[in-house]
Amino acid sequence: MTDTQNVKFRLDSADERLWMDDQPVQISNKAFQLLHLFVKNPRRLLTKNQILEAIWPDLCVSEGLVKEYVHDLRSALGDDPKNPRFIETVHGRGYRFLEGIAEFKQSADSVAPKPGAHTPSLIVLPIKNLTDEQRWKRFCSGLSDDLVTDLARYPDFRVIAHNGQTVHFSNGSDGISAGRGSSPQYVLSGSVQASSTKVRVNMRLVETGSDNYLWAERYDRELGEVFDIQSDIVEQVAFAIGGFAGQIPHAERLRLGRKPPEDLHAYELYLLGHELEARFEKQSTLKALELAQRAVHIDPTYARAWLLVGWASWQLSLERGADEPTDYSELARTAFLEAAALDPRDPFAIVELAAVRGGDGDLNGAWDAMERALDLGRNQSELQIVASNTIAIVLDEPAHAIEVLNQGVQRSAVLSDWQQISIARVGYFAREFERAVEYARRSPSNLLSRLFEILSLVQINHTDMIHSLNQTLKANHPDFNPVEFARHYPMGVDAKRLFVSGIEKAGLGKS
Repeated sequence: MTDTQNVKFRLDSADERLWMDDQPVQISNKAFQLLHLFVKNPRRLLTKNQILEAIWPDLCVSEGLVKEYVHDLRSALGDDPKNPRFIETVHGRGYRFLEGIAEFKQSADSVAPKPGAHTPSLIVLPIKNLTDEQRWKRFCSGLSDDLVTDLARYPDFRVIAHNGQTVHFSNGSDGISAGRGSSPQYVLSGSVQASSTKVRVNMRLVETGSDNYLWAERYDRELGEVFDIQSDIVEQVAFAIGGFAGQIPHAERLRLGRKPPEDLHAYELYLLGHELEARFEKQSTLKALELAQRAVHIDPTYARAWLLVGWASWQLSLERGADEPTDYSELARTAFLEAAALDPRDPFAIVELAAVRGGDGDLNGAWDAMERALDLGRNQSELQIVASNTIAIVLDEPAHAIEVLNQGVQRSAVLSDWQQISIARVGYFAREFERAVEYARRSPSNLLSRLFEILSLVQINHTDMIHSLNQTLKANHPDFNPVEFARHYPMGVDAKRLFVSGIEKAGLGKS
């Protein structure tokens, strides 16, 4: 636990950041709102209902969610609930803030999330204003700050906001000097131009170790509400740079292809394993699991590597043969719980925590975790698409799942293979069967894509192709057993009923 006795915490209410001395502290948006509420009400008892009404005025969430965010704040502050310095629990009623955190309103210069082992870093330069208008200067400042904030939510690299000092690469372009050690550095820069009717934002990503331009994009928008334009561009850039299929993970995978396996560190093993796991092929998934297990052996505290152990194990559990000695389902469950415990601010880990809790029958706990995940990853399209699966299948709320799914799809410039499989699954359980068929057919041929294509076709009485599709499924996946599949694929009551209905209509066997 952090020793807080000799440090000073400050709350920047203008920039929505918590600082410990001169270092930023990573907390989620909702955790910041809760801490701000506490700071505004020192020495005053705040009941759980008062907190719920203040932080979630338009949502019906359980009191357990307050407890989880208080836990997050205590972890960030190094506060001991048995001997509190900042937040005191008033048992059965609520919480009392004991003071000790100063509030100020001053924009900070940098954000530095907790670095993972051997992770690269991304430096975000201030966006240049190429106009003479003051309002675009403010737009550039807001765009830079929001990019730092959104990119900092991705745990696979560190984010540093630069102070605006101009330096140069060896090729003469504007940039920043960075070390050329074992962990490459990346620089994101951009500029803004505007006319009386349009605004143009140019962005580029450079790898400083080679001065290579990895990515560049131009965003042209009609003039309108400036904040909406800013939010739209930030979401697009953050996804393109930091998503699972983003430019930095892609560049890292290319770099790793030139290194011998014995030199790979935990982060690098995770990247290679994730690429293999995303193929949804059994042999690739087995290799992905091996790499992920090597990663957690090297660094047992690496949450994303534990997530990969869980994802790969879950895939393998769906095709587990009768004589398979490994209980992949239990391995996945253990890995997901470990990932969530190690990094409670990783929204993907918290989504899987929601799925585990839902599968265990703890629906209130599952919803608490899901709300936290959606808050932590509120601008991440990939997170929303992943979360929609759990909401539709485990939590039995297909209408809400479609809302979350559509938000994620609208934010995605390109849909990856695993995202299209996810859309097919959500489409089936939301009874959007035509949509499910469309995206299942867009996906690579694997167990999940072919299975949900078959189930969706029979639900809309398109049975002419079912026999041949069934034969292909059984030939390619001889260990597939609907009963075992349903056992390892947590489903709510309604979802399970719909799944069984499709299996029986398709003649794949009774479950």
